Amino acid sequence: MTVTFRCGHRVDVLPSFSVTPVCGCGERVVARVAGARPRFTGACAGPFAETRAVEPAVVNVAAGSPLKLKPPKE
Repeated sequence: MTVTFRCGHRVDVLPSFSVTPVCGCGERVVARVAGARPRFTGACAGPFAETRAVEPAVVNVAAGSPLKLKPPKE
């Protein structure tokens, strides 16, 4: 697939490329990707987005101890 950076330079990379491509001039912002649809895991939207169900995950937001919630005062 061909990656076009904000600077206008283009780089050809393999779809299995696991490291973020960087332009030779140092630019990191990608303006366009041609030749392959991007794949997203999580929430995304758009005309070419392919969605699939993602299993829920348990997340602990308390740092070091159980989270204790107090009822609101009325």
